[in-house]
Amino acid sequence: MALRIHLLGDFSIEVDGEQLPAVDSVRLQSVLAYLLLHSRARQSRQHVAFQLWPDSNEEQARRNLRKALHQLRHALPDPDRFLHVDARTVQWRADAPYTLDVDAFENELRRAAGLTDNPATQQAALAAAVAWYRGDLLPSCYDEWIVPERERLRQRLVGALERLMGLAEDHRDYAAAIDHANHLLRYDPLHEAAYRQLMRLHALNDDRAGALRVYHTCVATLQRELGVEPNPEAQAVYARLLEMEVPTSLHVQPASPSLAGERLVGRQQEWQMLRTAWQQVAHGQTHFCLIQGEAGIGKTRLAEELLAWTERQGIATARTRSYAAAGGLAYTPVIEWLRSEPLQAALATLDDIWLTELARLLPELLAERPGLPRPEPLADRWQRQRLFEALARAFLAAPSGPPQPKLLVIDDLQWCDADTLEWLRYLLHFAGRVAERGRSLTPLLVVGTARAEEIDHDHPLSALLLDLRSTGQVTEIALGPLDAAECAELATQLTNTTLDEETINQLYAQTEGNPLFIVETVRARVGDWRRETGDSSHSLRSPVS
Repeated sequence: MALRIHLLGDFSIEVDGEQLPAVDSVRLQSVLAYLLLHSRARQSRQHVAFQLWPDSNEEQARRNLRKALHQLRHALPDPDRFLHVDARTVQWRADAPYTLDVDAFENELRRAAGLTDNPATQQAALAAAVAWYRGDLLPSCYDEWIVPERERLRQRLVGALERLMGLAEDHRDYAAAIDHANHLLRYDPLHEAAYRQLMRLHALNDDRAGALRVYHTCVATLQRELGVEPNPEAQAVYARLLEMEVPTSLHVQPASPSLAGERLVGRQQEWQMLRTAWQQVAHGQTHFCLIQGEAGIGKTRLAEELLAWTERQGIATARTRSYAAAGGLAYTPVIEWLRSEPLQAALATLDDIWLTELARLLPELLAERPGLPRPEPLADRWQRQRLFEALARAFLAAPSGPPQPKLLVIDDLQWCDADTLEWLRYLLHFAGRVAERGRSLTPLLVVGTARAEEIDHDHPLSALLLDLRSTGQVTEIALGPLDAAECAELATQLTNTTLDEETINQLYAQTEGNPLFIVETVRARVGDWRRETGDSSHSLRSPVS
């Protein structure tokens, strides 16, 4: 005979599926809850009486406890299996045959805490924990002893939902992340960070109107409950959303057709590393991230995923690339960045002394501003340093309002000129010095891609990485091939159909998991598959690797 007890949400106690109606008073439920939640040790009757009846004198409190224990013993089947009661102490027997939803909730959370290396299993454990939490701990009980325990459990729920949001976003399952955020706000409607996160998730889910509605709800709730406005971070997210009609990004002749509309296959760990780097930038740091791998391994695709992810949140981005033929032309990628919309807006905030330096790379500034002094020839090293500082100020300047992070992407760094790489090193160090002085700047995440096989010890990129490793300003991501399951998933996306196991095995063996090779092989064989299967529905979709 086992008891099934629920303290989270509506109280209930069942024996073999049947309710025990005798435990129907709030006072008796409070006594039972106290004993259940303190079952690890025997409790002094005097202490229990004081906790449950703090406003009564000692004699009256002990009499009330004695009466409650008598009622509880009559309500429970075979009470001696569940309760230990003597003249001095009382205890709910921990080895009794029963289940308690509070225990189940916390057990699942403990299990999840040990699964950090297995996100899928951790997600399942967290979801199981949240499912046990049907409501706050005994919401009908107003005893003082229960308030801190109720709040503790609620905060554990909030933590679980925050983690579930993060895991769902890591998998780019924005609909699920939105559900978790809404669930959190039902229990903590004053959680400003959750409103901020929910706005961002709606934007990532291509629902700008939904994101704006969340902000309006946040404003109304905070004003009604606390008489305050949302914090500056939430207001900044709202401001970005209002300006989202025209994406603020520059796409300089992409290396391949845009891929961000398709779901990224695999790369969960690498995506998390990018997200972690972005979080550092969101907290005011400037950071460099290098994605390395062989040709066709998906470096550009991963960078494009981050571009799409940030643009959907209204974050300013700019993209460029290096070319093998242009490797000897200094600052070519920097010039492309400077001519993007986000950087053009920042130029308007600079003083003439810095604009004069920038005119070395942007001669159109002299035409747009006839009174701007012309730059002198770069004869000395100090003049080059002033150019570097002018460029750094242009990239770190905030056009108006609080500084908002920017994302800069540069493809094919293996062909990048030495001057640009040297300036990138200066930019990251300059940003670090400015941040140490407490001055406001626009935090940047610079993401580069490079073919690892073309970067040797003497390449200028190697010197940049060596320097940034010492300051902790770099994240290095090495992309390897897709595994067999990911190869099958990519082929399914490309053909919009499910291929048989033999075909997938052949495809994986031929391509060795290289996404570009998978795309090209599918492109070449899709006609054969149509003829073999007689299915005219096979059609090649955009590459997604």
